[in-house]
Amino acid sequence: MAPVETDALPGTWLPQEGETPATVLAIPGPVVEQYDVHDVVADAVEAIGPDIIIATPPNSAYVALPPVTEFTDVPVVDPGQSASYHIVENPGILFAMVPTPGQLPPTPTDVFQEAEESRNIAGLEHYYLLSNCLELTIDPHHRETRLEGIDEYLDALPDGWHDESPTTHVSTGLRGEYRTEYETTTDAYPIHGAGPPTSSVGAAIDENKCPLIELSVYSNGAIRVETHDPTNFGLQCLEGIGPTKADRLQQHGFDSRDAIAGTTPTALAKIRGFGEKTATTIHTSATAIATGEVIPKDGGTLPNGDPVFIDIETNGLNGNIVWLVGVLDGGNEEGNYLPFRQQEYNDPIDHVYAFMSWLTGVTGGRPVVAWNGYEFDFPIIKRHLERDAPEWVNDWENQYQFDPLYYAEQGHATFPSRSNRLEAVASALGWEATTTGIDGRTAAREYNTWRQTADQPDGYQPDWERLEAYCEDNVRALAMIYEALQDASRRPQGTRTPNNRTGEQRRQGSLSEFS
Repeated sequence: MAPVETDALPGTWLPQEGETPATVLAIPGPVVEQYDVHDVVADAVEAIGPDIIIATPPNSAYVALPPVTEFTDVPVVDPGQSASYHIVENPGILFAMVPTPGQLPPTPTDVFQEAEESRNIAGLEHYYLLSNCLELTIDPHHRETRLEGIDEYLDALPDGWHDESPTTHVSTGLRGEYRTEYETTTDAYPIHGAGPPTSSVGAAIDENKCPLIELSVYSNGAIRVETHDPTNFGLQCLEGIGPTKADRLQQHGFDSRDAIAGTTPTALAKIRGFGEKTATTIHTSATAIATGEVIPKDGGTLPNGDPVFIDIETNGLNGNIVWLVGVLDGGNEEGNYLPFRQQEYNDPIDHVYAFMSWLTGVTGGRPVVAWNGYEFDFPIIKRHLERDAPEWVNDWENQYQFDPLYYAEQGHATFPSRSNRLEAVASALGWEATTTGIDGRTAAREYNTWRQTADQPDGYQPDWERLEAYCEDNVRALAMIYEALQDASRRPQGTRTPNNRTGEQRRQGSLSEFS
């Protein structure tokens, strides 16, 4: 019987501050089967800029073959088919990709023994061993997850890879978000996933609809995972474009976003299946990306008054604790950032009291702005207040709340980005993050580890300054987007704000991010 991995808390760490990671792009077979490689996949590779491309199941054999290998100089490797070794000198990482650990040389230093003068392995800080040997199953009755294949994997691993090197073990058979530290009586093995969701770890998952998986890999073993919908690349990233319309555009010579932006809606409307409204929508979307500007549409108004920008960090995607409220009072560049953070692990409300006291006492009813706020920030804050501070609920409900993402998705503006994620939109407008290697999932893991170990003598202490700085990045990015909306909209003086003061009854269709 395979060893059982319990619900033990995995170790947690942040990447080295300021380090540029190596980037791995994991492409499942269905992406190559279902999408135009020279349109969708090529655009994804250009946008993400990976150091290595790995093929993942299902049908991984489709990836490490032409046409993928023909349009890029990036190494394309199927870990299940052949052994391959790659060094990324900055940040100093060796990627060893093998069908089974038994194919490895005795130690990492033996990898390039015959070519040390050109492929010097000395001084590398971390090794990543990639295979497809490990899979995850769940025992729902005992609430246990089980790493299938771990016994055989460790038995086949050469001795020099057990104890001579800092190694993270990565499997394309595990979903990208999975990570744990598997312990034996003598060693501990960091294990991470690099594959798409599979039916073995959840019900009703369609294996034919797989995301692209971007892994930012650091020299201390930290990995940040970001999934991408393939339709966020190529022609299908344009509003109103699906596979059929993308094919028709290409047949008529419009094989790039620039080509579409360079024509007219009238010319696009002549294509079969393209009405005037659809043609205008597609042209506007392509023009926004080509120019890097927000394009306003009719029917939308922004709130009156100077906004207060907020971003929250919680204990998970469906979290019920707001442990950090980041506030930007003012504009993107000159605004004052205020972090209201939980200070004691057993007191989840004092900082929320402080936030509400500041909000109601200082801002004078100014609009509160949050990205994806109607689906995430605003209702989670309300639930937190209802549970721990009900006396503040009415004040929160009476605060004017505005969500720029919802505003755009209702058809009032087009953003200049492939997707409507906060970072993607802000980056398209010229924003640059000051923090690296942190996302909402990482921040939640740091917080949860702190809470669960805080009463222990050697309890974990996150780098709070970096987590607060990450939240500051988010609110400054949000402010930049809002300012771009203002510049684009040019509302006439006297325009009234909408009557609906909250967004609780509004729905945006999908959750774009959770931080």
